[in-house]
This record gives sequence, structure tokens and C-alpha cells, in this order.
Amino acid sequence: MLQIKDLTVSRAHDGYPLISNLNFSLQKGDKLAIIGGEGNGKSALLRVICRPDLAASYLQWSGTVTHQPWSLGYLEQECPEELFGVAVSEYILPYLSDAELFRQAGLMGLGADLFYTSRQLGSLSGGERMKLRLLRLILDQPDIYVLDEPANDLDLEGIGYVESLIRELSKPVLFVSHDETLLERTATSILHIEQIWRRTEARATLSGLGFRQYREQYLHNYEKQNQLAAKAEAEYRDKQRRHLEIQDKVHRDQMNISRKDPSGGRLLKKKMHAVKSTGRRMEREYENRIRRTDREDDVDFFLADMPGLPKDKEVLRLELKELRAGDLLLSKNIRLQVGGTERIGITGANGCGKSTLLTLIRDQLSERKDLTVFYFPQDWNVFMDGQISAVDFLDPIGSQELRQAASNLLGNLNFSREEMLRQTSTFSGGQKVKLAYAKMRLTKPNVLLLDEATRFLSPLSNPAFRRGLADFPGAIVSISHDRVFLKEVCDHVLGLTAEGLVVEDPGLY
Repeated sequence: MLQIKDLTVSRAHDGYPLISNLNFSLQKGDKLAIIGGEGNGKSALLRVICRPDLAASYLQWSGTVTHQPWSLGYLEQECPEELFGVAVSEYILPYLSDAELFRQAGLMGLGADLFYTSRQLGSLSGGERMKLRLLRLILDQPDIYVLDEPANDLDLEGIGYVESLIRELSKPVLFVSHDETLLERTATSILHIEQIWRRTEARATLSGLGFRQYREQYLHNYEKQNQLAAKAEAEYRDKQRRHLEIQDKVHRDQMNISRKDPSGGRLLKKKMHAVKSTGRRMEREYENRIRRTDREDDVDFFLADMPGLPKDKEVLRLELKELRAGDLLLSKNIRLQVGGTERIGITGANGCGKSTLLTLIRDQLSERKDLTVFYFPQDWNVFMDGQISAVDFLDPIGSQELRQAASNLLGNLNFSREEMLRQTSTFSGGQKVKLAYAKMRLTKPNVLLLDEATRFLSPLSNPAFRRGLADFPGAIVSISHDRVFLKEVCDHVLGLTAEGLVVEDPGLY
């Protein structure tokens, strides 16, 4: 139904390789998940397949994409800006007479009263927008589903809906997701896009395994290849040492041989020729040896060295009668206490006010002189000047020492030198998260306020990010619907409801 043949994709402005000679096909019932590091071309691949007219402005490619006569249903990662000014009632109007609209809305936890409001899509939460876009896509009934991070911004009910949708569809689904639980429960095969050899070469691996099995195999192969590479390097060094010893001995013999023994001199000359020939052969073999391979998830998210807080220190005591967004009452009677080393996770339905609450907490803690707070917003585009480079974002004052520290940090996060100097507006969502992490390290905080911090990181980078946060010696308040994150990082999980914060059952995650 969908056929990709000999597809090679690169960035138009510099020819940087993203995908090389990719071949695969999708048939009825296939659920192919695309994984890979941040900025590796996952979204670029989907755009080349579904919207080549838009991709042509920043990508160049060769090869063929065939799907006719089958229709494609494409869910972009971000809501197109031109929809932000559209009223919900206008956006959903063509489908209001379809009973399936209300059935699907109920399944995903979206109130039908929203369909009749004049509120613009731009005023909704990210999760509400995602649910509306998913609804439109499903009701269009495409033959092939192409989904770019369909669980982004969704609450737990919405994520469960997406899992069921992908799993139960008889039609083929090609999708990108950072959600490890969703990947484990839905993917029937994996397409892994990588940048290897210090991000100079593109590699794509197609596997018929599920996500968990593929990840285990990938890590096993990585360890095995590096062990073989280390063995080959050690053997080469040993052979080289012995070869140099032989070469030095022959050279000394040549220097010491009597001129009256020309026959012996000729023999030594032949021997030296053979020794040098052996050396050249060894060098050729070394060039063709098994090499150590890169691993994109092998990044530095180290936070254990950040300034800590005493366990019994009171970081936050919040008592809020009402939580409002303008005239809209979101919740009431909110009480929250956070100690020095506590890690609190906050969940809740889309649009219930989680980000509003976290912003209020940020404003309250920013007045404290005894705390260094780092706020990790859901949308870094609001805080990040897209016209400056990554290094300039981390070093706005032009300090040579800070600039060097920033470059070292970005290198540890697998940014190439070219990417460090590139405008941040060209970065993928995951690259912006990594850049925000670098800013976090340079800030040296003892309190972290995180709003969906893992949602753009790849499923191969997320485990390292969770380990870093689990070792953080200060306090964390985090909004998240990442089930693995809530389980591995958070001490307590609270749900925000209309009646306040309630303790969630850890078994849900």
C-alpha cells in the first residue's frame, strides 16, 4: 500500500545526510514505528512522504514514494499555525452530523460541549488541540495513517486511546513516538534512523521485532561490536609492537654488517623489504577492522553534581483557594507541600490547569533567595530566540569560559560543531530539549520545575534523562504523562482535578 524505494534525504542548505538509500513497504495491518536520535530526520521522512510540497523548502531527496490509489492521513507533530485562529465550532463543523464524532470523542475523554464553542484552537491546551486534530483525521477515514508523535500533549486517557487506535486499526500505520510504553504496546516493526561516525553518515535499520526486543538486540549488538573492536585494536597494537621490534633488529643488523659480506647485506635488504611489506599489510587490515560504533543514546544527562538541598527543607507550601485562567475556574482548594529532595509528579486531564499551576509555583519560588529554580516550559519557542545559535543561547554575555563550557556540554549531548553554531529555529523538538538541559546544567539549580520535559526526547535518550533526574539532589515538581517517567523518577504522583490535587495510584504507571 505504501512503497518506499531507494529514498535518500538530505538538508537542502548544506547537503547534510539524514536518510540514505531507504527501502521498505507497508501492508495492511503493519504498525511501523520510526525511532532515532533528536534531529535525525524522522519528521523529515514523514513530510517527504506526505507533504513533499512543504519538504521541498528545506530538504532535497531522490528515490520514489508510491501510495496511489491509497489515501494518506497525516498528523503533523505540531498544530499548523494557520489553525490557531480558527474557532473550534468551525473546525469541527463538517463532522457535527456524524455520530462517530461523538463516539470517538467520548473514547478519548473529550467533552462534546467543546464542539460548539467559539474558542479558537490557539486558546486550547496542547492536548485538546491534539485530540481535535486526531478526531478530524479519523473521521476522514484515510487508507494509511502517518502519525508524528500522536501522544504528544495528551493526558493518560488520551494516550490510552491512541494506543488502542493504533493497535486495533486494520489499516497500516507509520508513526513516530517517544513514548516507550506506547511503542512496546503497538509497534509490530521498527525503523531505526541513525547518524553514525560522528554524525557524518546516515544509517537506517529495519527490524521485524517489537520495540523492547529491538532495543535489547541493539544494545547487545553495540556492546558486542565494541568488544570485538577493542579486541582488534589490542591485537593490532601487539602485532605492531612485535613488528617494530623485528624492523629495528633488521635495521641494526644492516648497520652492523661488514661491507665485506655483501651476500649477508643482500639477504638483510630482502628481509627489510619483507618486513615493510608486512607492515603495509597490517595497516590495510587495521583500516578494514571492526570499528567502535557510535550510540546516539549514549549522552550525558548527569545531574548528581548539582547543588543539593537538605531533606527536611521546606521548598514549597502552597494553599490556593482557586486556580484560574482568566475568568475560567480550573480548580479549587489546592494544597501542595514539597520537601528538599522530593520528586512530585503532576498529571491531569487536558486543559485542567497543570501548566497554569506550575507557572504559579514558578512565580512564587522565584522570590526566594535561598533557592535556585530552573523552569522547563512545555514550549521552548516562547523562551528561545530562534535567530541565535545554540552556543549564544547558553552564553548570552560572551564569556570565553562559559562559551567553552557550553561547547563541551553540547558535544556531550551529540551536537556537531555545525549544529552548535546553527540557529535554534532549525532544531527539532528533541534538540531543543537537549539545549534546555544544557542551560539547566549551567544554571546549577536546586529546584526543577518541569512541564512535559521528556515529550520530544527519543525513546533511546529518555532512559538516560530519567537516570539523571533520579540522581538530582534537589527538589522536582514535574508535569508529565510519561508513564515510565512517573514510575522511575517521581516519589509521589498527584492528579489535578476540579476539586484540587488528589493522590494517584502508583500502580497505574
